[in-house]
Amino acid sequence: MRRLLVLAAALLLLAGCGGGPAVSGRAVFSHSCSGCHTLTGHDTNVDGGDLAVGHFSVAEVESFAAVMPVRPRLTSDELHAVAVYVVSRQTR
Repeated sequence: MRRLLVLAAALLLLAGCGGGPAVSGRAVFSHSCSGCHTLTGHDTNVDGGDLAVGHFSVAEVESFAAVMPVRPRLTSDELHAVAVYVVSRQTR
């Protein structure tokens, strides 16, 4: 139920209430994170680990993603979108 609420909130935020373009967390992860991290739900032995096996909050993933060596740096919208996406893929 919590996952569904997080996804619903993310969709509302990403719908662009302010008229800006929606940011896809999946696209951000694919472009900026997948070189070091996976989201398979089991340990894949990649350097950054599989983020789907963790039990992180959206805020924790945002904080973690903000310090990753990604160039160019992720915007706050991208950080939030990728955090919501990662949390939605976590195994429980």
